[in-house]
Amino acid sequence: MAPSPSAPSLTHRTLKGAAWIGGTSTVQLGLRVMSVGILARLLSPEEYGIVAGALVAMAFASMICTMGLAPTLIQCKEIRPDHVATAFSSSLAIAVLAGVGMFFVAPFAADLMRIPEIESVMRVLAFLVPFGAFSTLCESLLARNMKTKSLALRTLFSFIVATFLVAIPMAYAGFGYWSLVGMELAAVLVGALAFAFAARKLLVFPGFSLTAFRELWPMSLGFSINYPITYIVANADQFLIARILGAEALGFYSRASFLIRNANNLFNTIARISMFPAMAQVQEQPERLRKAVLKSLSLTALVAIPASVFCAIFSTEIVFLLLGAQWSAAAGPFALLSLTLYLHLARRACAALFQALGRPYWMTGLHAFNALGLVVGVSLTAPHGLIAVCGAILTVMIFVLAILFLMTNVAIGLSLRDIALVHLRPFGVAMGISILCVALQLTLSGISGTIILVTATALSAAFVLMLLRFKPQWVIDSHNLDLLEKVRVMLPLAARRLKA
Repeated sequence: MAPSPSAPSLTHRTLKGAAWIGGTSTVQLGLRVMSVGILARLLSPEEYGIVAGALVAMAFASMICTMGLAPTLIQCKEIRPDHVATAFSSSLAIAVLAGVGMFFVAPFAADLMRIPEIESVMRVLAFLVPFGAFSTLCESLLARNMKTKSLALRTLFSFIVATFLVAIPMAYAGFGYWSLVGMELAAVLVGALAFAFAARKLLVFPGFSLTAFRELWPMSLGFSINYPITYIVANADQFLIARILGAEALGFYSRASFLIRNANNLFNTIARISMFPAMAQVQEQPERLRKAVLKSLSLTALVAIPASVFCAIFSTEIVFLLLGAQWSAAAGPFALLSLTLYLHLARRACAALFQALGRPYWMTGLHAFNALGLVVGVSLTAPHGLIAVCGAILTVMIFVLAILFLMTNVAIGLSLRDIALVHLRPFGVAMGISILCVALQLTLSGISGTIILVTATALSAAFVLMLLRFKPQWVIDSHNLDLLEKVRVMLPLAARRLKA
């Protein structure tokens, strides 16, 4: 049935959803940076490494518990109550088993990563697995119905409670790495309660229908096939660093990758909750899909490429300001990992396309290549230190994104020339910012790094805003000029609503 003339367009709803998710996630990122600045001065690199190692194991348990049913509930054109009931009962049953398995495998995981403290941490975190599975399915139902405001606000709420009311007070009280464990406990439990309330009208009492399971399983299997490989991609670096270099090195690496991982998580949330559902609704319209991919790549490149260059140039100053002098060894890895920011985000934008098309298995071979490249690259370079590891990661990710662009060309006929063209302006802006920043560093050498960083941030922002004001066509290509106009229209409306 066609939408009514008064109904908001899919583009408008997607933009509004992305604005809610992006806005609250940006606030959350800012608060997270603030909290990390506090916790990094209260906890040691080794304490961070212990919890990072335990979270690698928890991510494995979380990976297997939904069987791909969460994205399947979004991708299917129509779902019935028995689909929802069956998805919930299946996921929760497997989550309980995964939690029990995580509890008993804890000693083995601690020996494997050579960090004894991981055993007790894993056994505590094991109780969170069913709650995490429940939250994931609630999130999928809200995303399917494009209830992005509810998702955004509740995620932000659970983060604030977990970080500022649990982790930081515990760290001040001297609980060490258990303060980070407490943060995970509070985030998952509070998040589960908040999501349950937000999705209360969409939830169905758990039950099992063999017919519904047979209808969901084929697509769910397609999503599930990729899970083990994507898990390796996401966690192989941390596992190998822990095993080869120890907990302290993993702590430095986890903080060096902090901004990149959080920015990636922010974009993943936007892609999963806004882009993927929107693309799924036009999955049979190749031209609209091509435009959607170009829009997302263009906008992602415009934000991520200049930001990557800026962070790489000022890596030392950023690490010193955010984490303190004891974390100076993280500056080099942070500079290299900053250059992977766009590679992460562009890959996620293209992955949303294959999910929307119902072809997640297209990504299987690419994920396998990525996983193999990371395992080999990190294994060979880890004995040479974290900077060598980060260089290997950067190299692998460049190759992976190039292959993914070729796959996108095959899947929807998107021209490689068009993909290249949407990157020209972002690279131009990045070049302008890099020249400005390097000149500033040379001019103000000898002055406090914090002053240089603040000055460079202000001048870079002013440079971009001036271009947007007077020469927007130098910054934004034709794919997103209309988006700029929509934002200009939406901002005054949003301001009036806030005043009202």
